[in-house]
Amino acid sequence: MTLTPIPFYILCGSLGAGKTTLLMRLLEHWKSRGQRTGVLMNEAGSVSIDGPRAGTLAEQVMNLAGGCVCCDTKEDLSWGIAQLVRDYASDVLILECSGLADPAEVIDAVTDAYTARLTSLERVIALVHPVSTEESHSSAYVTTQAIRCADELILNKRDLYVPGHWEQFRAGILEQNPYARLWETSHARLNVADLLTTYPSTQQPTLTNVVFSKSRPGHSQRAAYHPVATTIPLPGPLNRRRFLAWIKTIPKELERAKGYFRFAKEPELQEFQYALPGQATISPLTLLDEPEPALVLIGRGYDVERLRAELLATVENQLRTS
Repeated sequence: MTLTPIPFYILCGSLGAGKTTLLMRLLEHWKSRGQRTGVLMNEAGSVSIDGPRAGTLAEQVMNLAGGCVCCDTKEDLSWGIAQLVRDYASDVLILECSGLADPAEVIDAVTDAYTARLTSLERVIALVHPVSTEESHSSAYVTTQAIRCADELILNKRDLYVPGHWEQFRAGILEQNPYARLWETSHARLNVADLLTTYPSTQQPTLTNVVFSKSRPGHSQRAAYHPVATTIPLPGPLNRRRFLAWIKTIPKELERAKGYFRFAKEPELQEFQYALPGQATISPLTLLDEPEPALVLIGRGYDVERLRAELLATVENQLRTS
């Protein structure tokens, strides 16, 4: 059976830049238009944290947890695309890349001969925000790659930065990619319909700024940029007081943390989000398909076992570790 390739979007960017927030806005838009959206979630941990949330709006969510889609889950990605197109009859597909993924390699993975029969790469949307390279080497690297590959560049979290710093950040972005359309936002708030509308190519020499099938310098050094991603299952509800105290001890080397759990004697499912430079939120929510309680920690150079032990010590009725 011959299929007309369906639109495919790549959503990429650095850790904690706001990709999942924008994804939810995109899913709301497509659902309001009656489109069946298939979502591919590529997460660093061995369990999906963001997938269940996307499942409240998407027709179907395929989780590619446990690795970076540009490295060791390319086959899973191709299989997931085929299943969403053939089995679930999706009208549009979107891949949310892990904050560890090199967007240039993701593009290569989704534009091979087989996948191109099923999908047509519509646009690369990158969310970036100012990140200190001293605090986050991996985020700085992924941000650079996202900027280079993007058709739509969304500079997010403007509300957190002073004007001088922000203007300097924006000028640096324009130097790296003068062709992409630039958006400046807080909390990833923008008009989704405008973002998805085809616009005249007044500057771009081609329909997209994406560079296909080209090796980049220093490819063999890529692994050096990848931080450690650790999934920590939580065997029971957490003690609220001890968990709030644990948040204050998170080391600067931890770039990202997210997960779901419950507090002892509290019925609501809680979503936890943490990103540099130390922003942490805990919010109650309801999901159709509730995940197993767990936290995913992402960073470089931190003591994984110590942080694991200290986190597990916040589980109710668990003894503290020395």
